[in-house]
Amino acid sequence: MTALWPILLVLLVPLPVGTDRRRRHVPWVTGTLIALNVAVYVGTVLYARAHLPGGDSLAHDLVYGPSDPDLFSAWGFLPSAPRLPSLFLSLFLHVNLGHLFWNMAFLWLFGPHVEDALGPLPFLILYLGGGWAAGLLHFAIKWLIPAQRYTLAEPLVGASGAISAIVAPFAVRYHRAQIRLLWLPGLLARSDWGRLEVPALAGLAIWLLQNLAGAVKSLLLPGTGGVAYWAHLGGFAFGVFASEVGGLLREGRQEYLLQEARAAASHGQDLRRASVQKYRTFLDRDSDNLPVRIELARVLVQSSDDPDGGRREAAGELLTALRACAKRHQWPDAVRLCVEANSLGLILPLTARERLRLAAVAEEAGQEAVAVGLLRLLIAETPDASEDEMARLKLGQLLLQTDPDEVRAVLAAFLQKYPQSPWTARARELLEKSAANGRTNV
Repeated sequence: MTALWPILLVLLVPLPVGTDRRRRHVPWVTGTLIALNVAVYVGTVLYARAHLPGGDSLAHDLVYGPSDPDLFSAWGFLPSAPRLPSLFLSLFLHVNLGHLFWNMAFLWLFGPHVEDALGPLPFLILYLGGGWAAGLLHFAIKWLIPAQRYTLAEPLVGASGAISAIVAPFAVRYHRAQIRLLWLPGLLARSDWGRLEVPALAGLAIWLLQNLAGAVKSLLLPGTGGVAYWAHLGGFAFGVFASEVGGLLREGRQEYLLQEARAAASHGQDLRRASVQKYRTFLDRDSDNLPVRIELARVLVQSSDDPDGGRREAAGELLTALRACAKRHQWPDAVRLCVEANSLGLILPLTARERLRLAAVAEEAGQEAVAVGLLRLLIAETPDASEDEMARLKLGQLLLQTDPDEVRAVLAAFLQKYPQSPWTARARELLEKSAANGRTNV
């Protein structure tokens, strides 16, 4: 009966089957860990059967666990005789099928999303580090609390401590997530209670309180129960520490703030100002986020209560971002902002030097229309700038294949304005080519 109670929980307790979060990447590490835990469990069952033949059936042992009672003492983590290898091996040992099932269910529930947030290698470090932290706190409690010392020879096994380390980052990073539950009695009765959604924070708070209560009870009533509550808390504490180091709370707040900004923007003019404020709060914390800066510019342009003011604000946002990109020599991003400004019909108040440099980068990137627009603005708005000479020559060169008439006008003005330029020969060559193109087009 002791081994069956975790399985009975599947029938009596709502089973967590997922969250409302979408995964961005394939959770390779999570899947590998689950496969490894299952393989080790099956391996321990087969190993025990090979060393103790004549026992129960294979099906019985797969449900109730390895039949060799000494196996966990040999490979599990013993506080009475701690060994570093056993601290690692104990994370992959499970007492019975119910123990394995519930641990893997929670690993699959939370693991892929935390792996998404951290990346594969940091996630693996979190998992193993949390398991080791769980074992070390369990070891410390057994030695520091006199009433616990008579259980020093009881082995610690299972992935619960490592999984507890994953629970904390999930709660921090995705603190508005919903957990989806299936309740078998409700499903059989075709009731609405068969499928439930609960706030993740509420469920995790209950889990944490349960473990705190169990940990306190283990101090007051030593020897009761077989759950290593202190190991769970050790893993959870490690996860909280990792969340702080990784800035997961900040990431979560930023994500939800951006969701609120987008939702407000989609609800029409009444909420657009609130949307703009949320976008700006986001950018105050992450000023280099180019896609969000562009989103804000689009929302500002769509503002109908003050169209001219909205366009000025949008141009200011894009100009600020563009100059930040230029300062960091991120010229492709700067050109991207120019493309966005063109699509919104905005003219950015750039200097002649900035326009000439951006036109060159845009040409290299194949954005010839953007380059032409920048050069035309430079010539029209800053005709006395030193960059005007090169801008006219480059404009003529870019328009050679598409608009021979404008090429002739631009280069004729160039030769008239800069008769002593070292580029006059090049300008005359382009004029001849444009004349030939014009005859060919006729």
